[in-house]
Amino acid sequence: MAASVIDYESPVPPYRQIAADLIRDIQKGALAVDRRVPSESALMQTYGVARNTARHAVSYLRDEGWVYTLPQRGTFVRDRSTPAGEDESAE
Repeated sequence: MAASVIDYESPVPPYRQIAADLIRDIQKGALAVDRRVPSESALMQTYGVARNTARHAVSYLRDEGWVYTLPQRGTFVRDRSTPAGEDESAE
């Protein structure tokens, strides 16, 4: 994961800047489908942000259909070729 420095002078909120970095990594294949995305703790350390900011970034990615979360397992990259409404947790 190639982290950018958060630009606090930007009109784009820090959580969106983190999400944009993660989306770029997904698009270029650095974060593969069904692979775990960095944890909140890892995002906090990489970007130097508070847990709430890291959590908001992951929540934004989930809301936009880039990732899905499995309880007690983590957050994973969603296969964008399938409709976002399908539940990956069904095994």
